[in-house]
Amino acid sequence: MLSAEDNELITQTDRGTPMGELFRRFWLPALLSEELPAKNSHPVRVKIMGEKLVAYRDSDGNPGVISAYCPHRGAPMYYGRNEEGGLRCLYHGWKYDLTGQCIDMPNIPNGEIVKKRIQTIAYPTHEAANMIWIYMGPPERKPPFPEFPACALSKENIYATKYEIDCNWLQAQEGDFDPSHVQFIHSTLGEPSPLMAPTWRGGPNSELARSVALVNTEAGVIFANSMSAGDGQMNVTASQFMLPCYSNAGHKTATGPNVQAMNIRVPIDDEHEMHFRVRWDPEGFSDEERWEYTHGGYVFPLHEPGTYRALENKENDYGYNPVLQRHFNYSGVVPFPTQDLMMIEDQWGPIQDRTQEHLVASDVRIIFVRQRLIEMAKALENGIEPDEPFKMTDIHQLSTVKGPLVLPAQASLSDDVVRELAAGFHARILSDEIPADLDATKLIDALPADA
Repeated sequence: MLSAEDNELITQTDRGTPMGELFRRFWLPALLSEELPAKNSHPVRVKIMGEKLVAYRDSDGNPGVISAYCPHRGAPMYYGRNEEGGLRCLYHGWKYDLTGQCIDMPNIPNGEIVKKRIQTIAYPTHEAANMIWIYMGPPERKPPFPEFPACALSKENIYATKYEIDCNWLQAQEGDFDPSHVQFIHSTLGEPSPLMAPTWRGGPNSELARSVALVNTEAGVIFANSMSAGDGQMNVTASQFMLPCYSNAGHKTATGPNVQAMNIRVPIDDEHEMHFRVRWDPEGFSDEERWEYTHGGYVFPLHEPGTYRALENKENDYGYNPVLQRHFNYSGVVPFPTQDLMMIEDQWGPIQDRTQEHLVASDVRIIFVRQRLIEMAKALENGIEPDEPFKMTDIHQLSTVKGPLVLPAQASLSDDVVRELAAGFHARILSDEIPADLDATKLIDALPADA
């Protein structure tokens, strides 16, 4: 469990909060490229970490993200006229370019002089992977744009969409690297479809993955799990979480053999987050894959018309069907990402009260990442800037190990194997000390005796 103070610290992301300031040191996606379909198109409302903003494309097609309010008298810029290289406030005609600089002030005689002194909030942008990203931190601390593999591909090789989720960013994020939930909430009662990972024919009697390595890297955390391969052997698979909110959860249901995946969890405010769900294939998608993503409703839940909310959501009980639950799958809900939603959106409410939880050995990943985030946020609060945003270069989303790595059964991996996994991600281990002992009692104050 966390103390009330630490739970507040790690879940609150408004400007001026420790975690909010930490998030603002990283590049984050703000919206999808499709939301600004053409130059001079209508502005779009954007809210990130409690800040109300608007996004628009100027006359050259370049995206910009500025304050939702004109600094003159607070009029809403969402209704502004997008014209000739800037966004003009309807109220008195003040106009702002992508940098936030006022470039026209027509309502006063000396506007050509005064406009030079007026600046609205504006954030640097970068368009990549069919998303528009922004940097919201101090200008002097702006890091290079992260080298995610998808960001180097053409838009035809990427499928990205987003979902507005009704809970705090952290409980959604922790679901992405919770290793034991898959065999329960996502399992079937019969043979899984070809799109589903074979382990998903699960339930209480199925084998659960065990953590055999946790290691901090310069840009995040590497996890390794094992499952029995019989004859005293184990299959080892690895995944990577990158700070502050990037994971490769869900790649087993990416459909194609070369498809890779990324989940990005960006706080909207403390009780809502935006889930950017991304798939990419360097070889390009087949027609069947792209149809599945856009219309199939399994890998990517369908949206409510005109929104970025999932069609099955909290208001309609996620389409829960007890007949389906009794006879076909473990949850009574489809598609599978919606199964996660029905669990995460109300964990003691939209902001999980982690003072009430009872953590066990299978939660070591969650505890490990929490500690990293809390330490970084507290360090920043004490004036120590993070290096991690500057280390997000040459990133490989998935391990280079082809299929599971087969090793003799063991409680934890050797240093050499952990270094091999890190090299597969092009990840640099944070220090020479690799935690080999995964005894959960070192991460949890007190575990139940039968954990």
